[in-house]
Amino acid sequence: MFITIKRHEREKQQIIEASNRLSDAVLKHIGQGMFLLDAKDQIVPPVSQSLAVLFRRQDFSNLTFEKLLAPLVTAKTLTVVRGHIAALLGSAPPDPAAANPLADIDVRLTNSDGTFETAHYSFQFDSVIIPNEPRVWLVRVTDITAQEQTHRELEELRSQTKTQGEILRGVLQMGGARFAEFMRKTDASMKSIGTVLKKPAREADAFRHKLEETLHEVDRIRREAAAFRLTAMESAARVFEDALQELRSRSALSGGDFLPLAVKLDLLYDEFALVKTLTVAQGPVREPDAATEVPRTTHDGTQIIEAPKFMAEAFETKMPPGPHRTAPAGSLDSTLHALTEHVAHRHDKQVTLESSGLQLIPPRYQAAIKNVAIQLIRNAVMHGIEPPAVRAAAGKSVRGTLRLEFRLRNDNFELLFEDDGCGLDPDQVRATAIARGVLTAEASARMRDREAIKLIFKSRYTTLARSPDDTAHGSGMSLVRRYVHEAGGKVALASLPGHETRFRITLPCAAAADTQVA
Repeated sequence: MFITIKRHEREKQQIIEASNRLSDAVLKHIGQGMFLLDAKDQIVPPVSQSLAVLFRRQDFSNLTFEKLLAPLVTAKTLTVVRGHIAALLGSAPPDPAAANPLADIDVRLTNSDGTFETAHYSFQFDSVIIPNEPRVWLVRVTDITAQEQTHRELEELRSQTKTQGEILRGVLQMGGARFAEFMRKTDASMKSIGTVLKKPAREADAFRHKLEETLHEVDRIRREAAAFRLTAMESAARVFEDALQELRSRSALSGGDFLPLAVKLDLLYDEFALVKTLTVAQGPVREPDAATEVPRTTHDGTQIIEAPKFMAEAFETKMPPGPHRTAPAGSLDSTLHALTEHVAHRHDKQVTLESSGLQLIPPRYQAAIKNVAIQLIRNAVMHGIEPPAVRAAAGKSVRGTLRLEFRLRNDNFELLFEDDGCGLDPDQVRATAIARGVLTAEASARMRDREAIKLIFKSRYTTLARSPDDTAHGSGMSLVRRYVHEAGGKVALASLPGHETRFRITLPCAAAADTQVA
């Protein structure tokens, strides 16, 4: 049987149309951004529908890969982009084993209201060879923002777990009393370093004296941390000490030479704060009583030595008179109270945390509530509560108050948080957002005050001054929003400038099995 030319052409056309329909379906429904890049660095249509969502634009015609990314990335990242594309499109085939520098890059995306948010995108490049056609590259774009955040949280958890193990090992080897003494001395040294670095100095001898005093305290911290094998704290102390030694070798010193030390000192503060927080949660110092405390033996004859609870009262900051409730050791209450005291001390403020209902948090919400509460407390102490002198001048109590309450209300769970600080000034929030690149001036002019104060939830929004460690700032309140949304909840914000800021977080009721008291 012979196949006519017409029939052959008809079947060929049917195959082409079926292929086109399949391609259209793939491009429409695939979750990744996808497009072809030709040898001239031009994006070749068609593109996947997800690409428009990822880049918040519809037109990709006459667009190079560099021009696609230029408005969204830093100049440094754009240089990396140019180099990678040049290598891909070069005459020599790229090394498939070479690392892809665009596997994780930060992009800044513009929202419809003129604000910005930061995301992490991964770009993967696969060579496509078509006979008798120039080589093209299939580019796949994946939003990995959630994975990156989870990775950071896991790394933080690993660090905490490692530090907990080091603390326990040190206490078991050297005893709770000695560990408590180490914490007392380290706390005193940290305060001493802060005091020394704040001392005014004009003459060369005064700068040298500040340097030597600081070196003495840091060296003691490093040696003591090494003795207890607190590796992260020892490392942070060593980095700070190395920076001080470098200054020591200089022939002349000025005030400006001490400014870069702030970042390294912050790292040491953070490591000490972690150790303090983890140990405060364990309960008061208790040395084992050799006469009465013996190893516990299981039914199969295995001996279990109970680890001593070893911290809290021996070195915690004494609370001034005022409303203060002692929280049970090891509870979320105790952790949040310890955090409040530490952040307040670090920022020279006086703050009391009043909490209630935290024992009612269902198991499914415990991690989210803890993370949210930590961020809210840090933000309130750092930004909301005024210094004692400012509060006194405004007719307020010098001691600021934070209130945290968890409750069941109208078939929902609610977490209420408020502070009696300076509140949020909508105009100041707008100005800060514009300065940080979160918002355009035109968009801010159209924004109502209630909308403006919500800008604090945007990624990279912060009122802290820029510093070499700026990447650590501007994520606290955006994390609150993310934690709440991931738990299926909503967050509401209200503020009265000069008086208070209030958050109400609403979470759907858990299943009956989860609503039991934790």
